Amino acid sequence: MQQLYDTRAPNPPSRAILVGVKLRDALMHETEESLQELRQLTETAGIEAVCETIQPRDVPNPTYFIGEGKVEELKTLTAELEADAVIFDEELSPAQTRNIEQALNIATVDRTGLILQVFAQRASTKEARLQVALAQLEYALPRLTRMWTHLSRLATGAGGGGGYLRGPGETQLEMDRRWIRRHISQVKKALDTVEKRRHVQRRNREEKINVSLVGYTNAGKSTLFNALTGESVLAENQLFATLDSTTRKVNLPQNQQILLSDTVGFIKKLPHQLVAAFKATLEEVAEADLLLHVVDVSHSEAEAQIDAVNEVLAELDATDIPMLMAFNKTDRLETEDALQFLRSRYPEALPISAQRGDGIEALREALAQRFVNRGAIVALNIPYTAGKTLDLLYKHGTVLDTVYDAEAVRVNARVPSRYLKAVKPFLVTANEAEVYAESTQ
Repeated sequence: MQQLYDTRAPNPPSRAILVGVKLRDALMHETEESLQELRQLTETAGIEAVCETIQPRDVPNPTYFIGEGKVEELKTLTAELEADAVIFDEELSPAQTRNIEQALNIATVDRTGLILQVFAQRASTKEARLQVALAQLEYALPRLTRMWTHLSRLATGAGGGGGYLRGPGETQLEMDRRWIRRHISQVKKALDTVEKRRHVQRRNREEKINVSLVGYTNAGKSTLFNALTGESVLAENQLFATLDSTTRKVNLPQNQQILLSDTVGFIKKLPHQLVAAFKATLEEVAEADLLLHVVDVSHSEAEAQIDAVNEVLAELDATDIPMLMAFNKTDRLETEDALQFLRSRYPEALPISAQRGDGIEALREALAQRFVNRGAIVALNIPYTAGKTLDLLYKHGTVLDTVYDAEAVRVNARVPSRYLKAVKPFLVTANEAEVYAESTQ
């Protein structure tokens, strides 16, 4: 089954022309910014962007998305620039993709297909490769253009065996589609196993405080994760450096402890296939106690990126989860204007630089305050012979005050719910609590 996890095209394009389309209701600067992001995606995929072009249109052409005149212009450009692919900053229909490929005689990739290629290259674990495989197979099924013919090569090696033969009167295209449907079913079964394992892991963490990092791709989530946890997970200045969810413990002020999860970054027009395929991973977000939304405030489209993240959170039914926003990369700001404008919109957001460590302690304090009321305040009467219980309180709870008597320590403490059972034998009675309260006044 190893081949099943490798859905990278064997001969990807090397030189591409990028095509943007400004539709009637779009602003030109938004189209230009999106095309610049497409260039980043193209470079991340290892493809050289040799030219960029934008066509204004009121509505998409149903045959080519762009106009016929633009198709003729692209024919000339591809010959002059020796391009072997054209990449659109839109999602094309299967028919539009086929029509453009036939007209230009080179590979045609839309934004969704390019993002899937980047994910395929970045996936390093079996789980991530399964998730990307599912997304690519479902995307490829109605298309099966030259960019996806590599999938049929896997039919003899990915569980198909030598007995996978074409049926009577069955075309190669029909056989490829049958093969893809069969492997979609296999990958879904494998991902069901992954989802069940994650469900068990989350159930074991139910009594713990779970915080998930969310944000636009390349906002600095992994760098902040490292700063808060002391870990060294991959943190690159590239789109989608993190695909696999990583969870670690973080100690906060007032003896609090949370579980922090780093998750895959979001992007505008994030393919629905990826959201569905990464369901098991993204449930870390949907079931968190708090979302820590990391924003790259140095980016010219920071507010649009915030909106894009919120759209994906809505798709995950995670908009009701409490959120704390961190304005990252403040060290890259040339002026304070952009930061001040965003802070006027989001006054509770904290300015930080995860790279330099600026504002990290203030962020820890803010996280601690969010959970300061988590747990129960209890009055305890702990004999000196039960020193381990007192140690537990200082290590995992918040000791509010103590009174040392002849035979025991009277303690007023905030105890996380998962430790209440351990201290239950030392809870004071109502009468004892009154005496204790008077003695501390």
